[in-house]
Amino acid sequence: MTPFVGRGGALARLLAARRASLAGPGPRRAGLVLVAGEAGIGKTALLGRFAAECAPAPVRWGTCWDDEQAPAWWPWTQALRDAGPPLFDHVAPAPEDPDAARTRVFLAVHDRLESAGPATVVLDDLQWADETSMSLLTFLLRQPRTTPLLLVGAYRPDELPTGRLAGLVPPAEQIVLGGLSAGEVTELVRSIAGETAAGRWGRAVHARSDGHPFFARELCHLLEAGGAPADVPAAVREVIGRRLARLPDDADLLDAAAVAGPVLRPDVLADVVDRPAAELDGRIGALLATGVLAGGGDEPVRFAHDLYRETICAALPGERRTMLHERTGWALLRRHERGGPVFPAELARHFAAAPARCGVEPVLTWAHAAAEADAGRFAFGAAAGHLRRARTAIADAGCHLPAAALVRLLTAEADLRLRAGDAATARALLDGAWRPAGADPDLLALVALGLDRVGARFAMPRTELIRALETARSALHDRGTAAEAQVTAALARQLQHSVPADRPRAGPYAERAVTIARTLDDPATLAGCLLARHDSLWTPGTGAERVVLAAGIVEAARAAGDPEREAQGLLLAANAHLENGSAAFRAVFAEFAYRTERLRQPRHDYLLRTRQAAIALLDGDLGAAERLVDEAAALGKAVGDRDTGNVRMSQRLELVRARSDPDELRRTAEESVRWWIGAPAHAHAVAAGFLARAGDLAAARREVDTVLALPDWRADRSYLWSVFAGELATGAIALDDQNLCRVLLADLEPLAATCTVNGALVCFMGAHAHRVGLLRAALGDATGAVASLRQALDIHKRLGARLWAAETGRALATLGLDDAAAIRRDAEMWRVSYHGRNACLRDSKGLRDLAILLARPGADVAAVELMAGGGPVVVDRLAAEPVLDATALRAYRKRLLDLDRDPAERQRLLAEVRRATRPDGTVRPLGADNAERARKAVAARIRDAIRRIDVVLPEFGRHLDRSVRTGHMCRYDG
Repeated sequence: MTPFVGRGGALARLLAARRASLAGPGPRRAGLVLVAGEAGIGKTALLGRFAAECAPAPVRWGTCWDDEQAPAWWPWTQALRDAGPPLFDHVAPAPEDPDAARTRVFLAVHDRLESAGPATVVLDDLQWADETSMSLLTFLLRQPRTTPLLLVGAYRPDELPTGRLAGLVPPAEQIVLGGLSAGEVTELVRSIAGETAAGRWGRAVHARSDGHPFFARELCHLLEAGGAPADVPAAVREVIGRRLARLPDDADLLDAAAVAGPVLRPDVLADVVDRPAAELDGRIGALLATGVLAGGGDEPVRFAHDLYRETICAALPGERRTMLHERTGWALLRRHERGGPVFPAELARHFAAAPARCGVEPVLTWAHAAAEADAGRFAFGAAAGHLRRARTAIADAGCHLPAAALVRLLTAEADLRLRAGDAATARALLDGAWRPAGADPDLLALVALGLDRVGARFAMPRTELIRALETARSALHDRGTAAEAQVTAALARQLQHSVPADRPRAGPYAERAVTIARTLDDPATLAGCLLARHDSLWTPGTGAERVVLAAGIVEAARAAGDPEREAQGLLLAANAHLENGSAAFRAVFAEFAYRTERLRQPRHDYLLRTRQAAIALLDGDLGAAERLVDEAAALGKAVGDRDTGNVRMSQRLELVRARSDPDELRRTAEESVRWWIGAPAHAHAVAAGFLARAGDLAAARREVDTVLALPDWRADRSYLWSVFAGELATGAIALDDQNLCRVLLADLEPLAATCTVNGALVCFMGAHAHRVGLLRAALGDATGAVASLRQALDIHKRLGARLWAAETGRALATLGLDDAAAIRRDAEMWRVSYHGRNACLRDSKGLRDLAILLARPGADVAAVELMAGGGPVVVDRLAAEPVLDATALRAYRKRLLDLDRDPAERQRLLAEVRRATRPDGTVRPLGADNAERARKAVAARIRDAIRRIDVVLPEFGRHLDRSVRTGHMCRYDG
């Protein structure tokens, strides 16, 4: 073993990082140190010394294997082998969503490390780590913890795949190991060969090795044996080769061991070299004595350094290497049959290296087995790699692969690539599988359903995908099988979500799919077919029927044990309730959110974040909505969701509309036309509405004319039609286009009791009755306008759509049609009106406040703004500082939980918390600042004004008492 020389500084940094990870109370995140350096530079020696210095505290250690023969999670399996039962197998029942189960493994590892107390985990050779092991490392770094955790990784930079360490949070402390100094190399030589040798060879060894510890050690041994130094590192393999040449005649054993892998298994080696196991024990013992092999006793025997193994493998003739791979594969298989532990990945690797000798069958069998094993551990990228290597090896060897085997290989790899987030590669693989599928119905179904899973961008023609599904369906026609039902359902959904010309064909296919599915005892297929039926019906006015279908999807998904499909059904049910104007949507959405959170996967986090943004928009919280929209877009991009841009664009429509900034409205109009190129009527209608809001009527006119020139502008009734019609109505009203107003009014009147929802609860965009009221007003029907706008106001209040309620209220006030509730200045008096009854009151500040609130129904108005009469506001920032910061408040509350047995102390802390917080739990400001003074004063004068109104108009007084909220923010929810 190389003496520990010249790494004192690096060791001190590692120990300091460990001390830092242990310091400080309370929640924290794991620390990360990465040690980088080329092979043999001393990374493992440094980490070994670090582990020894940490004693008696344990350091958990895992080493990644090269050649991709280890199973997924292998370094973590080693690191946690003495920390409880295995975590990486059988973590969930088979029907469970594998992504969710993988995340449960992540959480289980996190919890196990938490329960173990302060922990240090070393992962060596990260350049060979599988994708899932790296995902787990990233996950642990991002999770808050209550106990310290230091993660230390070592890797070879020149062998690290691109992006392998990208995205690690927090940023790692980097320790880069370079060559030893001349003095340090001399010390190394002294420790190996003595003082005389150090004086004679120290400088020469440093010059030849460039300070590389492993090379320096090998040169030192060579010089001890009477050899001459070689040029290092250019001739280091020759140096190692000379070392190996001095060994006993063990070429066959060393060759077989080098090909077999990093760990020697005597029974397998005995089988490969056809020698008795007892004889091999003696030969392995002799090699251990030379230092080429290391381990023994309780430790597995392995090469002392990977460079030994790599040098041996590189020197092997190709035919001999192939023969050893084949013999190792059969030897491992016999070991497996004897009950010995063997990883499918090992068998897959060896057989894939020798298809010309062993034939295609074992290559395919063990590639699929290894892929299934790693997919079961949720390592989809690694699983796909087994299939790719098998396919490439068979092709390179010139072996014949039957068409059916090739299609199954390609479609299986495509599915794994898609689940790993690589849709482009998945699509290319499926394209390659189409021709060999020929006319075989089952193979065509495999490829077509794979293409359906890849999908396409919204509002773009899906000609090729639809053609593939139609071809597969024709081949399966009248079989009545699950495959026929699935392909037919997929065809229906792709037609529905394609361009308008394709949509009318979707319904009959969806009906046929459901009919077949109901004859099968297959709830998963039924859920998919009901989804196709739902989507083919998805147009305004069908909400009631879709609620029933969504419930059927949820029921079938639960029976199938498919939580992802169940969550999808709940989202569709919430969406249909919202379209119907039913407040029940909130309870169903809460259930959807709960189910989606339990899936605990990035793509589900993205889905939930987008819908939380939609709820924030509906509630009128624009700040939270914008933050959630941006967070969701970042998540969507990270997980490769194809619809990310479309969802973000749709939600930005509502944000921009609510803010009403003319420049932003114009920019969004231009962006809409560029974005929805596959749905020109929708794009130009949105542009018309936004340009009209910006006051650019000439441009709005051009956009409206573009829509009217499209031959199918009235034929498209997709689930986005309400958005289209609403924005076109905004343009028509602003342009006083009476003919278009009448056409749109006729289309929208039957839907007046329902609402516009963009996508599957992507964005709420108001009640149809709101547009109906505005169209009626534009056409001179004042009475009808009042009725429709009041209907819209009721719907918006019922749904909690505050900004839309405010907009409807403003529409009533602007049109002079709101005679329900009003407070207006009349010279020195105030006229108060409620449902046709009027009274006059003397001026007061409270009446002025109420007038401002009634003019902005549903909108929050700061008490300081009311104090200023709607003018500029000055806030005392120092006094607005909180009494307690958030950390201190959490500490108080946590302490309260621990004081059940000390009533006196508990009461004292409760008094402190009450002093520092408001009744709603938020923190009080440090002093009576402008905002606090305003809150008290405004609340008092508004309540006084309501009491005065109650005297002259009791019904109005009671209405205001119920509908006006006071506080730091005041609001009229009339």
